[in-house]
Amino acid sequence: MTRTLCSATLIAVLASGCATPTTGVVPQGDGLYTVTRQGSGVWVPTAELKADALKEAHQFCTRKQRGFKVIHTKEIPAGPFGRWPEAEIVFSCP
Repeated sequence: MTRTLCSATLIAVLASGCATPTTGVVPQGDGLYTVTRQGSGVWVPTAELKADALKEAHQFCTRKQRGFKVIHTKEIPAGPFGRWPEAEIVFSCP
């Protein structure tokens, strides 16, 4: 019974570490917006964060019934001192 409880706890902790907090869509002025996604662990690939940020940005423009144009992307891998991986998208909805 104790092993089952420990296993369930470990799975819950690992699953919660995969969450990717987002800033949401942030207006930057001049029709530009950003979305930043951050992994909650060093094992989260920046490509996954970038894909999630692109999807969020595209959905934002779709809700506005506008086009979608990527202006710039940036991926920052995990680093020392607890820096988690990040991906940032700068985009417009022309």
